Amino acid sequence: MKNKQFITLLGVKNVSQKQGFLMKVTLSIFLFCCLQIAATNTFSQNNVTLNYENKSLELILNQIEKQTDYSFVFNNDEVNIQQKFTINVVNKELGKAIKLLFRNTAIKYQVKNTLIILSKENKNSTILKTAEQKYSISGTVKDATTGETLLGANIVIKDALKGTTTNEYGFYSMTILKGIYVLQISYVGYKNKEIKVDLNNNIKRNFELTLAENALEEVVIKSTNTSKSQLKTILTGVSSLRASEIKKLPAFFGEPDITRAVLTQPGVSTVGEGASGFNVRGGNIDQNLLLLDEAPLYNSSHLWGLFSAINADALKDLKFYKGGIPARFGGRASSVLDMRQKEGSSKIFKAEGGVGLLFSRVTLEGPIKKDKLSFLVSGRRTYFDLFFPLAGEDLKNQKMYFYDLNTKLSWNINDNNTLFLSGYFGKDVMKFKAEEETEYDEQTQTETTEPAGEISFSWNNATTSLRWNHVFSNKLFMNLSTIYSSYKYALAAQNDGPSQTDSGSAFEWTSSVENYIFKPDFTYYLNPETKMRFGIHGTYYRFTPAKITSTEQTIGSIDLSVEKGLEIAPYYELEKKWDKLSMNVGTRYAIFRNLGPYEVASYASGLPKTPSTITGQVKYKSGKTIAKYGGFEPRLSLKYDIDDRKSLKIGYNKMYQYIHLMSNSSAALPFDVWKLSGKHVKPLAVNQYSFGFAFDSENRNYNFSVEGYYKDFKNLVEYVNNADLFINKNIETQLLPANGYAYGSEFSVHKTKGKLTGNLNYTYSVSKRKTVSEFSSENINNGAYFSSNYDKPHIFNATANYKFSDTWTMGTFFTFQSGRPTTIITGRGIYGKNKDETVFTYSDRNKYRMKNTHRLDVSLTYSSEASLHSKWKGSWSFGFYNIYGRKNAFSNYYTFSNNDNQNVGISKTLKKKQFSLFGAPIPFITYNFKF
Repeated sequence: MKNKQFITLLGVKNVSQKQGFLMKVTLSIFLFCCLQIAATNTFSQNNVTLNYENKSLELILNQIEKQTDYSFVFNNDEVNIQQKFTINVVNKELGKAIKLLFRNTAIKYQVKNTLIILSKENKNSTILKTAEQKYSISGTVKDATTGETLLGANIVIKDALKGTTTNEYGFYSMTILKGIYVLQISYVGYKNKEIKVDLNNNIKRNFELTLAENALEEVVIKSTNTSKSQLKTILTGVSSLRASEIKKLPAFFGEPDITRAVLTQPGVSTVGEGASGFNVRGGNIDQNLLLLDEAPLYNSSHLWGLFSAINADALKDLKFYKGGIPARFGGRASSVLDMRQKEGSSKIFKAEGGVGLLFSRVTLEGPIKKDKLSFLVSGRRTYFDLFFPLAGEDLKNQKMYFYDLNTKLSWNINDNNTLFLSGYFGKDVMKFKAEEETEYDEQTQTETTEPAGEISFSWNNATTSLRWNHVFSNKLFMNLSTIYSSYKYALAAQNDGPSQTDSGSAFEWTSSVENYIFKPDFTYYLNPETKMRFGIHGTYYRFTPAKITSTEQTIGSIDLSVEKGLEIAPYYELEKKWDKLSMNVGTRYAIFRNLGPYEVASYASGLPKTPSTITGQVKYKSGKTIAKYGGFEPRLSLKYDIDDRKSLKIGYNKMYQYIHLMSNSSAALPFDVWKLSGKHVKPLAVNQYSFGFAFDSENRNYNFSVEGYYKDFKNLVEYVNNADLFINKNIETQLLPANGYAYGSEFSVHKTKGKLTGNLNYTYSVSKRKTVSEFSSENINNGAYFSSNYDKPHIFNATANYKFSDTWTMGTFFTFQSGRPTTIITGRGIYGKNKDETVFTYSDRNKYRMKNTHRLDVSLTYSSEASLHSKWKGSWSFGFYNIYGRKNAFSNYYTFSNNDNQNVGISKTLKKKQFSLFGAPIPFITYNFKF
């Protein structure tokens, strides 16, 4: 019985009146007030059954606490709990039962959320004053071996359903009533810790957790992306992944791949094997916000999509948001992939890496000054280009490779201040050389010489993030970030001249995207049930569409004007938990300006935008606003816990996106053009409605979840037929406005314990759009809805890991996806006096589908990690990508019969063929090590 002089905290839920003022600045005040009222009314909705005759008050109150979520608080000098009472009620409302219990007595009661305060009549002022004495405990949770902060660690009051979790930087804070508590600190793969705390003042307490004895297996095999984690999080459509989990997936050439791990999630697809990026719930690849230590990445892959741009060894944690996206994220319309790099061990030196058939990787981390200053360096490079000279004459002069480098410095100045400086650089290079060739024409008896030449492609991502964590008080935490991000790509060609006096010709095209970001983010911890986030994000965009230098007189030099933009977005989030109901509500208001200097084309009124209808150019000086957009982006997520194994969720998101990727190919290319919203291109607006149900089996071995969603898109970018996007100053003449919708259902089953673990995911989805030009002649398919390029109705993924022994583990991954929509050639026409003009006819856009795709990957891992204390730990991974050699179509192409070339006019004598990127099993073997 909790009958001490001080107040018992178990079950206490208190809401400060100060919240009301802060919430008035958001659109959520009405909903919040309604939910507050609903929470208060739960007192009368709790029923109890009591059958006692001449029993002590202590016994009766204990029984009420067991049957309800309420706790009693009283002063022993005022309430005698040994006094005898008689009560007999069956399934009676709690309020009525208490009134019946204390009728004809001097004992009065007052309800304060889930706290029932007992006192004698007119003598409860002392107890109420005591009940409001609150203090805060705050600090960090870290790995005891490395000093790495643990994200999402749980700090819970023992025997009470209340607590908190650490934020993205390992910080936590709880404000609770004065008292003595036992805190439980836990994190997956680590030993739980219990600490007794006497909270009679504001205190700071840092905790360190040690790895569990079976952590080498548990961290790898136990997935945090289970329904259990779905039960805990308020948001719909959120997945948490660790680098160790990603490494268990069979990977292309044995390289752990972030992008492929995301593709195993329900609701995520790709247009084809080897394609760059991924599509989420009917959205384009540019609608995904990829963050590495808060810096945006514009290209997620190496080698045209074959490998992820991020080295999994450098990552600590990543979260993938596709449903409930918190208000602190903005700028993209479909998803957020939030990747966090390791901070670097502040206690011991560590190294890990791998050596494979095509490339190697190594990661080094350790203290510069123990517990104060640490570093992380992680790099990868392919070396298959080194074998090209051995592959024959055709490849000896070719080059194709990529490399990337992750770095980080972490400086723990003191308990209140920490600095992080992190960077990333990744680059792809492809060079193809052609030797001089001479052809002889027998009819003319002449020779034609093609000079030697070279063509090269390159693209790179680069980011730098400087972040400052500052703890203002036990309740207020700040992260201040200054970020630079760039994406640059280039195409170059060089032809050798026929003589020493003629040096040939050269051509180079470059383009770039740059971001400069400044953002202060604050978190205020009111109490264990209430947390607020607020801040403001400022982003300066600088896009260079094309810059061309050429020695060819027909081309010359071209320098398309730089596009500039500024986006300012304040936001506010409130996270609130009641007994069974939890809420995350907030809003973001983005203000975007497209800025000069720039020249904008004007067009004849009443006519479509075409090069022939341009009437002039409007010049904007530096800093002048060309176009201005903005709007509220409300976010709402609600979770209701039916019991400790079942929960229901609903969510709503409004998102604006002010940047667009211009690509009229089915698979995006590294050289596609990015464009800002402006005078002729409006920002994309998306509304998403989602709901979900999560269920855990009784023994927690199996987790089930189902989610549904509906999205509507406004101001999508579509393209005219045969659009020319390359080096086009007036690219708006190739664009059409479009609206669309997407909906779907996602089903997941996870097995989280035992020798066999894994998950099954199935997604049914639809993604449609239609052009909405005011000129009907421009609209695609006569203005009717058509499938988007990434509309795949059926997707099934299965991942399994089987642990044969302490040293042998097998991993498998199977995927099946519906064929993507495609537009086919229906005929070819040959015209002209010399039959040198060719015109193709096409079907309606995306009227047909390519063949369904499926693939099975298998890996086997042998680990020599005999104990947790051995300094060197090694493992061999080998297996097959696409083990049964399925030829999945990447694209279609067409061939014509030879005699068809003699025909003039439209001909339909053609044969459709498919191009497959991988048509055979691809073996891999990799040695991984740690010390």
